[in-house]
Amino acid sequence: MFGGISVETPPYDVIAKKDTYEIRRYHKQFLAQNTYELPPNTGFTSKSTTGFFPLFNFISGNNNTQTKISMTAPVIIQQTENDNVIKRTMSFIMSPSTFKSLDQVPTANDGNIHLVEVSNSRNMACITFNMSMSTEKIAAKEKELREAAHCDGIELSSNRKDVLYFGYNPPYTIPYFRKNEICIPIINQ
Repeated sequence: MFGGISVETPPYDVIAKKDTYEIRRYHKQFLAQNTYELPPNTGFTSKSTTGFFPLFNFISGNNNTQTKISMTAPVIIQQTENDNVIKRTMSFIMSPSTFKSLDQVPTANDGNIHLVEVSNSRNMACITFNMSMSTEKIAAKEKELREAAHCDGIELSSNRKDVLYFGYNPPYTIPYFRKNEICIPIINQ
């Protein structure tokens, strides 16, 4: 309710701390991903249950071994959009302390859930903010991150699929106490 994060989070190294953001390198991660499509102009937080509940069911035992998997944070969202559709991918990070290789992660019974390994070989510029992840808020924070990085002589990826939105808290957390982040890969530094 007050924003404390009591679940496992992925390890990363802080490469540099800037005034409004950090440069990080995340360690290797194993993700369970659910990709789904939405109509154009769907708000960022609208229809989030479409992505969330299949993943939640997977970690609750809807998998080939009926194993319950610990919830982690953050929940990661990636999104691309064209004139006809928004394509959104929601990901849960598989517990880094439990799973040391992708073949240790149970297979989802839901064919829409895919397991992927992410090497995280790139540095990421990450900005942290509170409140809700509304369409307007994430646009403003992404712009702030891009402008700050540009002022520091850092070029960020312009590929929309590379932008990662991290939500750390359950939906019942008071918005002021929520922790959210936007991370974008660095192209040149």
